[in-house]
Amino acid sequence: MGAARKKINILKNVLNGSIKVCEFGLTNCCSCRCSFCSIWKQKPKVFVDYNKACKAIDKLAEFGVSHITLTGGEPLLHPQIVKIVQYCTKKNIHSAVLNADARLVNENNLKLLKNAGLDLISISVDSHDPKIIEESRKIPNLLVHIDNAVKKAKRCKLRTMASVVIWEGNHKNLRPLMDKIDSMGFDQISINYPEISNSKVYTLGGESVNMDKEDVINSLKYVITLKKEGYKIINITSSLKNIISYLRNPKKVKYSCYGGYKVFFLDWFFNLYPCMHLAKPIGSLWDVEKKDLKRVKCNSCNMSWYRDFSVYFHGLKSIKPFYETVNEYFGFKV
Repeated sequence: MGAARKKINILKNVLNGSIKVCEFGLTNCCSCRCSFCSIWKQKPKVFVDYNKACKAIDKLAEFGVSHITLTGGEPLLHPQIVKIVQYCTKKNIHSAVLNADARLVNENNLKLLKNAGLDLISISVDSHDPKIIEESRKIPNLLVHIDNAVKKAKRCKLRTMASVVIWEGNHKNLRPLMDKIDSMGFDQISINYPEISNSKVYTLGGESVNMDKEDVINSLKYVITLKKEGYKIINITSSLKNIISYLRNPKKVKYSCYGGYKVFFLDWFFNLYPCMHLAKPIGSLWDVEKKDLKRVKCNSCNMSWYRDFSVYFHGLKSIKPFYETVNEYFGFKV
């Protein structure tokens, strides 16, 4: 019943034009030590208050937010993660958890999250090479832990997604990485584009993601090839091509980003941002009203989650992305 109500809520918000999506950072605490993210260095450590989190979800639902990705830091370290997922379900909001450290995925928390109504667990996978991935996140035997996490999720009948950021450690080995992900049994794959943020809260960067533009373009072209070959990559081709256009000339993109209008990032201080890249928030969520969520076309970055969702909100130009999505995920032509 919960899944059906979420689908009805999504359809309702699509039809009335209020559909939105949000990433919600629950904590800056993380057990990884990633080379391309320094959130784990932040002090003091912050965990969002549960009651305030529920009030935030209420307000996001009023805006039309129909999907929330719970992130961090490491969201599984939040002591109220199950109850927060449960509250998303109560509000008929589709939810996902973005896991950075697969050691924290166990059958007990998976069962609790599944029963709370979690729709998807997304697990970060940086490389097919055990040594590279261990060095990337400073976690011994991480690939083994990821493999075990996927098996546990399957036993709990919880859908899994491999979250892959393109970086220096994998851009020349995307096929063996996709093969490894496929062999582990992931249901789908999301590709994240390398990005250095201006945010003082969501601090992304480092030499490993400060890549040559042509290397990124060639990697995205190869991702399109891998999609055509049948790998379960959810990034639609229209968006991948749009990012390639952006990297070549930001002024000549077909789909600008609608961060702050249809897609958002809410941090652990309850500040609402257009995305994780920008330093300036729209404002405190408690002060933001619907009228403040304006259609501002932005080309400041190639932040994948925000750019990929934005392609659906460009009127007639979005017919092609919708066609691709229906064709790829529902298996029939329109």
